[in-house]
Amino acid sequence: MKIKLLLPIIFLLLVKISVGQTQDTLNIIPIDGSPPIPIEVFAGDKGVTFQLIVSKQFSQKSRFGFFNVTTFSGDYEEVSQVSVFYSQSVLTAKIWKGISIIGGLSTVGSSSPGIMTVRPTSGLQYLFANRDFVVVILPRFDLTQTYNFETFAVFEYTPMLSKNWGIYSRIQALYNYNTKLDFHEVSSIYVRLGVSYKNFQFGLGSNHDFYGADNYNVNNFGLFIKTNLF
Repeated sequence: MKIKLLLPIIFLLLVKISVGQTQDTLNIIPIDGSPPIPIEVFAGDKGVTFQLIVSKQFSQKSRFGFFNVTTFSGDYEEVSQVSVFYSQSVLTAKIWKGISIIGGLSTVGSSSPGIMTVRPTSGLQYLFANRDFVVVILPRFDLTQTYNFETFAVFEYTPMLSKNWGIYSRIQALYNYNTKLDFHEVSSIYVRLGVSYKNFQFGLGSNHDFYGADNYNVNNFGLFIKTNLF
């Protein structure tokens, strides 16, 4: 199915999920203090990106939890139509005031040249979440193959303006370095600025991706829509 045809389907799914939640999520932080689960679709001038981030403890008093970030990106051109899949799935164990050790799997795939790699990974996670701020910083190290070192970070600021309306802003960054071959492999900066209405966030955004040792750059400007699950 073409990426353009997927956009209205994903949008309707986000609407159904959000409407199905009966609570006003602008006024709620989960009991365990963990952030909600954001699902976002970004449609830019060059392509579309879908992202899901999960960061949850197994229970309110548990030191253990689960973290996942999954991103799928694809361009609009039918000739090239390159798709990129990126996912981290790790178990977390709190050791001190928002800091956890992590261990799990890192998966990266691309339709060109048509390969997917799955590697065991470990590292640290810092998590802070309250009504207005969410901060996630995750440095990790692949344990096999090219032994890539990576840092993933998310900074959100979401102050409320009224009962239903608020401001939504986010900066998300990733840096991945191939230590075996000694070169920068991939990095990115995602920027979002918009408003929140009940359980929706929407507005302007941009994705900036950098590839390889020469930092080949792709800039993608467009609109985003996002909803949160608790």
